[in-house]
Amino acid sequence: MNRPKVILYVSASIDGRITMGTNATMFDAFQQPELYNMMGTMEDWAGFTKAIKELYQPDMFLEGSHMVISETAELTKLPDYDGDPSELYQDFLPEDILRRPGRKTWTSLIDGRGRFRNGYNAECDDPETNMVYLSTQTAPPEYLAFLRSRNLPYMLEGKGRVNLPRMLEKVRTKLNVQTIATSSSGMLSGALIRSSLMDEINILFNPLVIGGFTIPTLFASPEPKCPSILPSRLRLLDLQTLKNDRLWLRYQVLNDR
Repeated sequence: MNRPKVILYVSASIDGRITMGTNATMFDAFQQPELYNMMGTMEDWAGFTKAIKELYQPDMFLEGSHMVISETAELTKLPDYDGDPSELYQDFLPEDILRRPGRKTWTSLIDGRGRFRNGYNAECDDPETNMVYLSTQTAPPEYLAFLRSRNLPYMLEGKGRVNLPRMLEKVRTKLNVQTIATSSSGMLSGALIRSSLMDEINILFNPLVIGGFTIPTLFASPEPKCPSILPSRLRLLDLQTLKNDRLWLRYQVLNDR
């Protein structure tokens, strides 16, 4: 398969929890800093991210929609689209974005149902990157029309859920992406590893146990079932002891199933 290399980097508790609550998003850390700082401060995460960038030099950062919008959140109402919807269901890659001076990377979001609707372009936070939304042929037409109205690139693969193997091939061929880094553990990392689409795993383990019955864990995926679904074997590449009793474990995924 002609696809980019895919790297996971994530912070977790010793019991594999990746957040402090059910249906939490990345924004909860700003609302409850005292609680979330037990998983490491913003400075800790920034240092880890910097090390990942230096190690892998990714040209795309990939996240799942659950990182930015809760499953229970009320969706932003968009105007109905009254034009020909067929034109919307083609990949939208504006040349002025593809060739924008200073853009070096892509920031992407897997959003098969078109739930994240705030028009974020990523350039406002980092002029060296730009958003590209990865969705499906069944995304609502008003969502795709909204992205076009904001000149936000998008690509479509799959129905209901993004077809990850085909989308990664498209990302490679259309955007020339060589290395993807994702910090979206849970459902997205589970889907990637079950599809043999993940190459390396970096886990920053924090010295605490969170517990809970419904709090998301590192990999949310179907249970193993022989011979169709087998556990993914790993090989340890590196282990570093960091300050405040944290451990950085780096593994290669042995995609030999």
